[in-house]
Amino acid sequence: MTLKIGVVGAGAIGGYFAIQLVRAGYEVVVLARGANLAAMREKGLTITSEEGEVNVKFAAVSDKPAELGVCDAMLFVVKGQDSEQAAADMRPMIGPKTEIISLQNGFYGIEHLVETYGAERVSPGVTYIPAVLDAPGHIRRTGNRTRSYIGPYHPRDTALHDELAAALRAQGTDIQALREPMRQIWAKYVVLAPFHAMCSLTRLPVGGWIIHPEMQALYLGAMKEVAALGRAKGADVPDSIAEKQVEITRTSTSPKTRASMFEDLDRGKRLELEPIIGWIVRESEKLGLESPIHKMAYALLRPHRDGTPEI
Repeated sequence: MTLKIGVVGAGAIGGYFAIQLVRAGYEVVVLARGANLAAMREKGLTITSEEGEVNVKFAAVSDKPAELGVCDAMLFVVKGQDSEQAAADMRPMIGPKTEIISLQNGFYGIEHLVETYGAERVSPGVTYIPAVLDAPGHIRRTGNRTRSYIGPYHPRDTALHDELAAALRAQGTDIQALREPMRQIWAKYVVLAPFHAMCSLTRLPVGGWIIHPEMQALYLGAMKEVAALGRAKGADVPDSIAEKQVEITRTSTSPKTRASMFEDLDRGKRLELEPIIGWIVRESEKLGLESPIHKMAYALLRPHRDGTPEI
């Protein structure tokens, strides 16, 4: 029997996976709102890349979760600040055996899902797919990378994860199912939060700031703050990850790469400040750790958290 997969957050990343899952033969239903809902109902969802353009239509698209019904698996890809509302909204789509797979940035959303639905049905994931939602119903890939990982919050049976990963690989997505994915999530978070902070504070893509030794030192210091927090929480996150990432960012990352927080800041939209940078500050304080770079970044970006301030 074909699995029914629900998607909450069909933006750039959620939309990419929704399209790939349809192409893999799954029944995909999408919980959406506003202009994106209207666009997907009328014309489906389109993604463009160097390989061309793909358009798919979903089994159902609605803003009423009860109409979409209970799913075998849910793909949860909303912005961190929308986690609480989205987790509550999707409850009618959750059955006794529904697996909830989160591909959000950081740990804020994962922790809320565990608190709401239980660790036994939550599976965190991480993805490095570069893409933007150019317009309602239209995604643009900004690079070819598709590396992703999914797995259970606590080690358990991974038959579903293995099946989905295999199906997605057949569609060209570089994804692995892991029994213990938390190390991969921490490895990304070590880079993610500092990268968001550096791009947003300088208002520049990476090529504009990584060339300066002073910025490299600040970037490294910020990554070490995250690595220290990870170790304090029991994760295997050596400082060497931070040191390697400075060199990778300097030599291998496209100079035009922009953090999504910078994109939102540039467009006057709400920022993922609390779940990405604020979470590090709060969790570090709880554990008696110093995080001066993230504290500074949080303070400087706080006026923009809810969008461009009106003065």
